[in-house]
This record gives sequence, structure tokens and C-alpha cells, in this order.
Amino acid sequence: MRIGLQATNIYFEGPKHAGVSRTSLRLLEAILLHTEHEFVVFVRHDSPIPEHWLKMSNVKVVRSWAKTRSWHWIGRDLEPIKHKLDAWFSVSGFVPRTPGLLKGSLVHDIFWRKYPNTYTEEDVQIHELMARNIAKYSTFIACNSEATAHDFSTAYGVPEDRFFALRFGIGQSSATFEQGNKRPSCLPNGNDYLFTISTLEPRKNLPMLFDAFADLVSKYPNLDLVIAGAKGWKTDGIAEKVTTLGIENKVHFLGFVPDEDVAALFQHAKVAVTASLEEGFGVPVLEAMTYGTLVAASNSPALIEVGGDIPFYFDPTDRASIAQGISLALDYESREERIELGRQRSKDFSWEISANSVLDRIKRLKK
Repeated sequence: MRIGLQATNIYFEGPKHAGVSRTSLRLLEAILLHTEHEFVVFVRHDSPIPEHWLKMSNVKVVRSWAKTRSWHWIGRDLEPIKHKLDAWFSVSGFVPRTPGLLKGSLVHDIFWRKYPNTYTEEDVQIHELMARNIAKYSTFIACNSEATAHDFSTAYGVPEDRFFALRFGIGQSSATFEQGNKRPSCLPNGNDYLFTISTLEPRKNLPMLFDAFADLVSKYPNLDLVIAGAKGWKTDGIAEKVTTLGIENKVHFLGFVPDEDVAALFQHAKVAVTASLEEGFGVPVLEAMTYGTLVAASNSPALIEVGGDIPFYFDPTDRASIAQGISLALDYESREERIELGRQRSKDFSWEISANSVLDRIKRLKK
């Protein structure tokens, strides 16, 4: 088959290579490995193109128009005809309105509807237009969890049999699994630490995590909180919150962290914490299980799908509940046994599994 893959939302490097961009790229890369198909990959007009893509005989890369808005409203609908595509899959974003084309998209979440105050007004409008396009024109819809599929189906009135959930992999392309990883040099000192990784934005619930951590300081005086991730949006007041709580010497913002440091940051942490109000999937929980550390996480449905019985769950809206969940993880006696259970569970998730699911669905619908 000749399949179009939309990748215009992907940033290949730097601080924006996170979250949706990162997971979209990992899925796309796994799909391209299926050399029994031809792929036409659509990228932004100013996007760098990975060198290895240009060496793949089954891959053609096409840049969108420099007038981006025109491509999104007109050009995308013409591409399937121009390139004689049998099907189209957007790793995130709009699908063509081209009649008679088998097409689908990957939906990561609908948080702009559930938590509109955590987005800019412009982003809410763009996401809403995208979701309505996907709901109206997609033959099939892939989601990163059953929870996301249910949310989207309910919000946009799309029959549930049009959805299927993927089992995402970890965010790093160059994962290092050895247990002997050295303690990363980016850490400020030799203290024990809690570790959280995400783009800094309101839904990640950092202020409440700071409150809970402040409540734990007296019980664990040698424990720090280490936060990796680039600054996102609506982050005003985060640093001031830490100062107000008097924990500025125990909370460390690393900023964007390269892939090669992530495994060691997880492995040397006492507990990995995901305190988000909600997640569409929960890559950090999967990464913590993969790399081998205990996990304390919000009781969001998607995080429970990923973690199963492994994490210590808490209510992300309750500082006492967060503190209790983290404390239970810190004091857990059968640490290595639970870590090994997490490693075994993590093997049920991968980009290969996810890519196979997408292509199997396309082949089945094409018959």
C-alpha cells in the first residue's frame, strides 16, 4: 500500500521535541520500518528532515506549503490525489477531506475541553477545529488509551467502534537500560531525590506537588525534588511558589534534558512522581517502570491503564493524598520486587506494537 503520513506537528530537536511531538515521532519511526508499504511523509515547510529517512527506499518526504494555513485548508486535501495514496494517517492533527480516501488520525487527548484554563485561547480554538475535522472525516481513530477514546467518543458523538487504543512506548529513541548508569552530572548534589519529567504547564499540577513535597521535608530531610522538562505555557508563579514554601534549596529545575540522561535520572531516583491532573497516556509512568524505579502517580484513568498495580496512586487535587502516596513509595520494603514487576509490565508496551496496530487496522479496512 501507499500510505500518507502527516507529521507537520513534529519538532525533531530542542525543547519543543517533547510530549505529543516526541510520541508522534516515535510512532512514525516505527511505522516507517514496515518496508512492505510505501510511505509519503508530510512535514512542515521549514522542518529539518532526518537523514535516515532520505536513505529509506520506501519513504518519500514532502514539505507542506510555505503558506502553512493555505496547505492546511486546501493543500492537504489535494495531496492524496497528487501522490496516489491508498490511505492516510496523521500521527497528530487534521485529516484530508478527500472523498473516498481511507483516513485516520491519532488523538492524544481532549484536555483543551476538560481544562480550558490551562491553554491559551488560540490553542483551544485550533484544537477544537482539529477535533471536529477528525470526528467528521476519519474512517478510523487511533487513541493513546481507552480513556482518551471514551472521552473523544463522548464529546464528539463518534461511535466507539471507530476507535482503537495503542500501547505507546517510551519517549527516548536511544534508551539505555543498563543498571550501572552513572549518576547524571546534571544533578546538583548527592542527595536522594524524587524525579518528575514533563513540559512545565498547568495541567502537570506542579504547585500542588510542591505543597505535598513541603509537607514531606521534615520526615525526609535529605530528599530533594528534581524536575526535568522545558518551560511550556502559563508557568508564571512556579518559582515564586517554591520560594514561598521555603523549599527553594530542595527543588531543582533541570530544564530540557537530552535522551541520554533520562534513563539514569529515573534509575537513581528514589521515586518517580507523575502528579498531573490527567494524562492521555502517561509516558513518564512507563519510562519509570522500564528504567527501574518505584512510581507514585495520579489516579487518572489513563495512568492506571499504563501502570496497573505497580504505582502508588493518589488524588492529584489533594496535597495530603499526594504526600501519602509518595511516602508509601519511599517507605516500601519490597522495593526491588515491585521494580521488577514494573519492568515486566513495561514489556507489554512498545512502538512496534503500536505501529502494527495502526497498519493492521488500515489493511483490515482496505479489504
